[in-house]
Amino acid sequence: MKKIIGTFVCLSIFFNLSSFADGIEFIHDKPFKDILAMAKAQNKLVFMDCYTSWCGPCKRLSSQVFPDSSVGEYFNSMFVNTKFDMEKGEGVDLAGKYSIRAYPTLLWIDGDGEVKHKIVGGLDVAGLIQNGKKAVDPTPGILTGMRKRYADGDRDVNFLSDYLNTLNSAQEKYDDVFQEYLSKLAPTDFTDKKHAQTIFNLTKDLKSVGLSYVMKHRDYDMNLVGADAFNQKINQIATKAVSEAPHANDKALFEGAIDLVQANKAPDHAEKILKLSMDYYSGMNDWVNYDKNASQYVKKYASKNAALLNDVAWTYFLNVNDEAQLQKATKWSFTSINTDNKYTYNLTYAYLLYKQNNYKEAERACDYAIIRAKEENVVPSSANALKDAIKKSVSK
Repeated sequence: MKKIIGTFVCLSIFFNLSSFADGIEFIHDKPFKDILAMAKAQNKLVFMDCYTSWCGPCKRLSSQVFPDSSVGEYFNSMFVNTKFDMEKGEGVDLAGKYSIRAYPTLLWIDGDGEVKHKIVGGLDVAGLIQNGKKAVDPTPGILTGMRKRYADGDRDVNFLSDYLNTLNSAQEKYDDVFQEYLSKLAPTDFTDKKHAQTIFNLTKDLKSVGLSYVMKHRDYDMNLVGADAFNQKINQIATKAVSEAPHANDKALFEGAIDLVQANKAPDHAEKILKLSMDYYSGMNDWVNYDKNASQYVKKYASKNAALLNDVAWTYFLNVNDEAQLQKATKWSFTSINTDNKYTYNLTYAYLLYKQNNYKEAERACDYAIIRAKEENVVPSSANALKDAIKKSVSK
């Protein structure tokens, strides 16, 4: 069993990456013209990763830099993020349009499709954030001048809006200035495009002083930035609160996140509430309440989604010891295989059988997982490790 503990940890990271990653959130399912329209409506730049499937530095960016939480925090608030394979689909035309000849190429593009900043080659976390700031504010010394104006007593609301956006782009604290700015706005300013956009952009967490204004003027803001962007903002705020709640031992953060999603009533709000509840109870190691929410989630939203079924089933394998709950997870895992017969899904099924001491069926599932691995051109090291563990358990 000790031999495969490391494998369990690695697979846990692999299987749950899509659920818990807090790096850049890329838009994959929209044509480029729609992404430009989103950026224009939100008064943001598009950040576009131009990559190919064979490019090593591209893969390092995707696996080591883009998933970083500090990168995600900055890029998700400042840009509309997308990526295209320059050798497939629309990427071929984009490569010609923007004269992409080397990979990776990173572009910052305005809503009219004009390139504002360009980097060719890989970057580390600090370099990517630094270039993001340069794309937003290429003129040095602006913030220094604004600080002086503020210190000298300038409290014009249009200046404060510009000052706040500059502080934000520089990743500097702005809570006190934000509070003062909001107090000086007239009622009509909250439905003025410039001020509404500033409030929307700077509202990033559940405790933000801007959140009540965003929700009060929800209809205007949604029309301003688009329903997708508005709902994404609310979900980001709720997700951040839920991720922080277990570490802070603050259930009020979780409850506030649920109330926020409920109040927003996005089309997928009921599904989002269940997923947030699962994440919270997982973080609290409360597997009884996790099971209650996960069971509802699977029944309502994941019964035919192989990836989601596998993700939830693997979480049960890692954390749950109740026999009835493990049997339930095993059924979900088996359904995922019947839906999409992948190596990783077969491997989850094998691990669940192994945990329930069903060694004979676990070994059969391992053998089939190995067959699938060969067909998918994957090295079945985890399946082989599990087979070794099964043999040792049987010999005892």
